[in-house]
Amino acid sequence: MKNIFIFIIYIFIFNISIFSDQLRLTQKEKKWIEQHPVIKVSNELDWAPFDYYKDKKAKGYSVNIIKEISKKAGLKVEFIQADTWVELLEKFDNKQIDLMHVMSWTKARDKKYLFSKPYMSQSISYLVRDDSTNTIEVQKFDGKKIAVGKGWSSTEAIKKMYPKAKFIEFPNSLKILEALSLGKVDIAIDNILTAKHFMAKHFITNIKHGGYIDIGELKKIDYYFVTHKNNPELISILDKAYSLLSTDEKLKLQKKWFSEIENKKISLSEDEYAYLKNKKIIKMCIDPNWMPFEKFNYNGKHVGMTAEYFDLLRKMVKIPIKVIKSNTWAETVQLAKARKCDIYSLAMETPERKKYMDFTSPYLSIPLVLATQMDVPFISDMKHIENKNIGIVKDYAFNEIIRRKYPNINVFDVKNINDGLQKVANGELFGFIGTIASIGYVFQHDYIGELKITGKFDEKWELGIGTRNDEPLLLGIFQKAINSISDNEHQNILNKFIAIKYEKGTDYDLVIKILVTVFILASIGLYFYRRLSLTNKELKLLQHKLVEQANRDPLTNLYNRRYIYDVASNLLNIAKREKTDVGIIMIDIDNFKQINDNYGHAVGDEVIKKLSNILTLNTRESDIIARFGGEEFVILLPHTDAEGSTKIASKLRKLVEKENFTVSLGVDNILYEDKDIDESLNRADKALYKAKEDGKNQVCVYGTLATKK
Repeated sequence: MKNIFIFIIYIFIFNISIFSDQLRLTQKEKKWIEQHPVIKVSNELDWAPFDYYKDKKAKGYSVNIIKEISKKAGLKVEFIQADTWVELLEKFDNKQIDLMHVMSWTKARDKKYLFSKPYMSQSISYLVRDDSTNTIEVQKFDGKKIAVGKGWSSTEAIKKMYPKAKFIEFPNSLKILEALSLGKVDIAIDNILTAKHFMAKHFITNIKHGGYIDIGELKKIDYYFVTHKNNPELISILDKAYSLLSTDEKLKLQKKWFSEIENKKISLSEDEYAYLKNKKIIKMCIDPNWMPFEKFNYNGKHVGMTAEYFDLLRKMVKIPIKVIKSNTWAETVQLAKARKCDIYSLAMETPERKKYMDFTSPYLSIPLVLATQMDVPFISDMKHIENKNIGIVKDYAFNEIIRRKYPNINVFDVKNINDGLQKVANGELFGFIGTIASIGYVFQHDYIGELKITGKFDEKWELGIGTRNDEPLLLGIFQKAINSISDNEHQNILNKFIAIKYEKGTDYDLVIKILVTVFILASIGLYFYRRLSLTNKELKLLQHKLVEQANRDPLTNLYNRRYIYDVASNLLNIAKREKTDVGIIMIDIDNFKQINDNYGHAVGDEVIKKLSNILTLNTRESDIIARFGGEEFVILLPHTDAEGSTKIASKLRKLVEKENFTVSLGVDNILYEDKDIDESLNRADKALYKAKEDGKNQVCVYGTLATKK
């Protein structure tokens, strides 16, 4: 009897639980659903990761939200696209669309439409170009060219806030970001998550986040489901259905679109499974010098974006994928032709390559750009470089394509991207064509103030995996693997190598509060306040001057040995925490004693000052230069690997050589496994000693202890 009673109680509670999770609709709402078998819902073409169209499907976070609540409400939905947001609104106004599922509230819209409860919020951000002279605060928007979205609710509000600014409207986020990247505007207004997506996908590397904009009530924008005034039942149904979404369901969707997710397994046919079992190992060829996509680092390890992709693909394919060593892309091509490698990690299909390789669908699509010297004006069309000498890496797909498509361009083969850019810097070539990602990557380390990206073309490098065509099962296996990589996994890899840079804005609310407080205190005792302020200012200036004197070399005004040890210890901690590279270059003036003995110490001092000048003018703002003692100097290079440090050292050696004296240089990297900074400095010092031993006027890298001019 007791058990029966417990069972009845259980059934009762269970039924209440089920009933509480069901959608409780009124008769009018049920009748409305019967009369509207299909709901036509808006779908933007390109507002990832929230709402976009890809592979003939509506995708995105808010698309998934509407799909989930439609299931709960028993609604069937059909997504309707338009080329722009403005055209989508026109379709909605013409009743071709029943529901806009991502729309913000305005007074004008409230008069025309019915709004649900808000289900998503975003902050309004502004972005600027990433250069040291372009720090723009929100108070200084007037007089600037600002890129905004056409038809966006934030656009009108921002226009009212900054009546003296020049606003240029664009149809979507990508056009906004491209305008900022190319210098057509000073500021771009966009959602930061959308901006990050497009910057990574289209390899826009010269933009950073300036801050957030507080426009009255629009500090954050809420998004709603919106329908026509004659459909109150639809809004009521959607509000009820959304309230049934559990916290776990919402977190799952957020995780899917805004964080990492687990890899998917691929389903192989019996033939494919048998092929892999028999194959045992897949040999892969890469481009040895094509960052940020791929290269061999100084330890011979495959690094870059493709290395990240193949970390995912190895888990799906389930047999080892071995990387075959090569020194140039031309050598890689010959290895593939000779069947010494089974796959290309990243390559574009061309008629010539189809003779020996098959290709998966592209998993990276990269804009093509032109790099030239600084004085060349903007170029928007390939036709504008006809009869010009243009470098392209030998055996690259676009080398073949551009020769065929633009016969009037004088194409010159170069060994690799660095060879091509150096020839442009030397004036041997008018320009170099490559991807915006690879050229942008090199520009972070070299050619600052010498070269720039002058043109961005409609042509794109569509890159997939190349598989040997005499083993056709390979193509199907890797196509399935590529298809199994989610949009979010693609985005995580892109963001890792092309991450948006943030610039901290000023907390103006805090500043105002402080100013008000100061004003009140000043009104009580202005005389004493001024006396105290002046005294404090003098003390701070004196303290700052003493600290600077303690950390600076009096002859060159560079940092001294003491400062290097303080900073290097901090950099070592960062390297340990973030596992990033920090380069070290040790420099010693050759035959300095003879200079002093033969010409006197005054001339020796001038040589030291001349060298410090060269180092200061030809390194980045983030690099730290110090006179380590006597004729010895040290440069610390944050976020720079051994290869990058070596290039900078070689460049400095050549510049010094033109000044009637020479230097020897030792190169190494701070390693995150180093116990202290002395280990790194000692390695660089050993490399410097080897450079001296091998004849001076040399660069020596500790990892190889080989010198080169």
